[in-house]
Order: sequence, then C-alpha cells, then structure tokens
Amino acid sequence: MEFDNPERPESNNLLTLYLLLSGKTKEEVVVECQDMGWGQFKPLLTDTTIEALKPIQEKYQAVMNDKGYLESVLRDGKQKAEAIANQTLNQVKAAMGYSMPL
Repeated sequence: MEFDNPERPESNNLLTLYLLLSGKTKEEVVVECQDMGWGQFKPLLTDTTIEALKPIQEKYQAVMNDKGYLESVLRDGKQKAEAIANQTLNQVKAAMGYSMPL
C-alpha cells in the first residue's frame, strides 16, 4: 500500500480515507501500511471507519429515541419556513401588482 502510485489510484484514495478517519498523519499511515496488502488493509480501514462513525450513530440513535425533541425541531422548522415563504410570496405578489404586502 502506498500513496501517489499512478498505477494504483484506488490505493491513494483508500489510504487517504484511512488517514482522515484515523486522525493519523500521512507519515504515520505510510509507515503503518507500507508492508500491508489489501487483505490486511481492508479490515483495518473497515474497523477504523466503524469507530469513526460510532459517535454519529450514537447521536442519531439518541435523537431518534427522543420523539419530543424531533417533534419540536419539526414544529420550529415549519414555523420558520412558513414565515420565509409568506414573506417571499408577499414580495412576489407586490412585484407583480396583485396585492400590497401585509
């Protein structure tokens, strides 16, 4: 596994993903993965991806389990969207001469 090998662009892409998800430097990744083949690297990338996504999954589950919070977010979003839409609609009507803004 190596970075910047023009014959293996997929290697560069996957090593970059590993670098980003693991928080390691490029130099650390080069040393760690230089003697690895695909069979060793793929499980490492998979485990690192799972660990990196774990906090996001936990937050998602917490939000999904709090129905009151979800309903309040939806209600607040609806109110904000309606206010913006009504303002825009009034501006369009005024510009077209259909009515005066409220």
